[in-house]
Amino acid sequence: MAADRHVVIHYHIFKNAGSTLSAALERNFGPTFASFDAKQFNQQISNPELLAYLRQRPHILALTSHHSRPPKPAADGFVFHDVLVFRHPVDRIRSMYDFYRDSLLTDDPLTTEAKRLDARGFFELLIAEFPHLVISSQVNYTANQGGKIPDEADCERACAMVRAAAVVGVTDQFDTCMATAEHRLREFFAGLDLSYVSENVTRGKRKSLPERLRDFEKQCGPKLYQALLALNALDFKLVDAARNESAARFRQMPACEAYLRQFKERVQKRKAKSPFAFSIEHPGDFSFFTRTE
Repeated sequence: MAADRHVVIHYHIFKNAGSTLSAALERNFGPTFASFDAKQFNQQISNPELLAYLRQRPHILALTSHHSRPPKPAADGFVFHDVLVFRHPVDRIRSMYDFYRDSLLTDDPLTTEAKRLDARGFFELLIAEFPHLVISSQVNYTANQGGKIPDEADCERACAMVRAAAVVGVTDQFDTCMATAEHRLREFFAGLDLSYVSENVTRGKRKSLPERLRDFEKQCGPKLYQALLALNALDFKLVDAARNESAARFRQMPACEAYLRQFKERVQKRKAKSPFAFSIEHPGDFSFFTRTE
């Protein structure tokens, strides 16, 4: 009987360090990595479409997608390692606004609106006309494939999916998430090195999280800012669940603190080597493409 095909699926949640993680996967997997997205910004890729794509490309072992949604597929002959990374809900939508405002115009209407409106006007517009993008949207993404305003039952289901995911983490504990993911996935991809260089960082990101939130509150005004906090109550629960699950998995690793220190040293060496390492570099050793028993 043929061995199962192990495939990493990175669900690229917008503004959740997805470009950094995708670049690390691409550097490791090289020609066996793929980015699979729909043709239109507002389309989704179903699990049958994802499976068809992979069956037509039997060499692919790691994949990232903006347009696929959990839950991961289930199919004979495949073992999927799903990757979910979350972010402080209000910091995430703040970054979303900055990204749209700085981007070139596209067919996404939010790009036009972000360039036209200040932060207060933009988020008032989202609440009124695009509430699924601003009301606990990470719960919505995880539990509902983006299809509805989430409720408590959706949040519970999303938290259960977090606990079942192969890789889970939060952006403000990104090194811990990546080190734990590396350790876990090396069982199937020997030699995996998820040290990274940050990619696609929007303005303001280099400030601390409390600084970014204070600046954002000033932009929005206290009333709107408090409204955004309240509208994202379920997202805060989901992010806490992801944080707790990531921390628990990290603590289960042998010599976890030493492993994390060594991982951070590799990150610093990679950053010192080249700020564009992931854009131009591919490893010469693809020995981990074959699963170790």
